[in-house]
Amino acid sequence: MGEEEEARGPRTMNPDTPDEVEIGCSSSRTLLLGALASTMTLLSASIAFDWFGDGGLDRYHALAGYVGLIVFGAATCRLIWLLLPARGPVLLIGRYGIRDLRVANEFILWDSIVEVSTCEYRRRKFIVLKITPALEQQLFVSKARQAMLHANRAMGLDGIAISAGGLTADFGSLFDACTAYHMAAKRAGAAREPKGIAPSQWITSVA
Repeated sequence: MGEEEEARGPRTMNPDTPDEVEIGCSSSRTLLLGALASTMTLLSASIAFDWFGDGGLDRYHALAGYVGLIVFGAATCRLIWLLLPARGPVLLIGRYGIRDLRVANEFILWDSIVEVSTCEYRRRKFIVLKITPALEQQLFVSKARQAMLHANRAMGLDGIAISAGGLTADFGSLFDACTAYHMAAKRAGAAREPKGIAPSQWITSVA
């Protein structure tokens, strides 16, 4: 956890806290992130397929290129999708759990999140949701999601990484909301919904 958050301490939820907090997408920030993700996708592709080399690319660099192509390619597609008109909130934080459409469509219950912390990588701050092994097996089934998980761990992010980049909320407000709702759920004995991933339809009317 960052020094600023440790000094301040996690926020507790007061009775006036709403059941849900919806955070939208900032078009200007998302465009910038999309351009960056597209650049990284092209760079990864050039490494994976050795576009500018002489065919002497070693196996390690080729693998890194393929992983980057999958991760950044998926991020680019997701960001483009978020920029489509008439999109609602991309991040929902509620008393039962959290859903970030930039990461996955599933709604993740707080009782499947072991810890909420922060991590900084190359001057970028992330909120890290450390999830249970059972939920990890459910979420990261596809090869693309497994590659994303491995990329996160390579950066020191043990779990699901949530960034304030591209959102209308700043990092501090986002972290405070996550810790407040997570702590409230834990104090209340966690959510009374079945453990794991709740159906996406649970919040269809909100998203």
